[in-house]
Amino acid sequence: MKHLILALALASSPVLAHGSAGHHAKKDKHKDAPTSFAKQPAAGTWAKCPVSGDVFRVGPDTEFATYDGRVYAFCCTDCKPDFDKDPAKFADKKG
Repeated sequence: MKHLILALALASSPVLAHGSAGHHAKKDKHKDAPTSFAKQPAAGTWAKCPVSGDVFRVGPDTEFATYDGRVYAFCCTDCKPDFDKDPAKFADKKG
C-alpha cells in the first residue's frame, strides 16, 4: 500500500526537471526566442532550448555550452548532457 501511495504522489507531482512554471513561456509566447547567441545572454532573456525545444527565461542557474562560436542555453540540467554528446545534432543550422 505504501508503494501505491508513493507512486500516486510522484505521478501527480509536477515535473521538476524542466523548472518551475515561471521559468517557461506560456504556450505560443516568445516562440521566436533564439536557440543560440553570439555571447552568453543575460538573466531574464527568453531562449529556446536546443534539445527540448522549450522556450524559457534564462536565470542564474541556467547552464550554457559553446559550440561553433555560438552560445546555447538549456532549460534544465537534463538537456545539456544530450547536447554535449552530439552538439552538431542540436546546433543551429547554417544557411
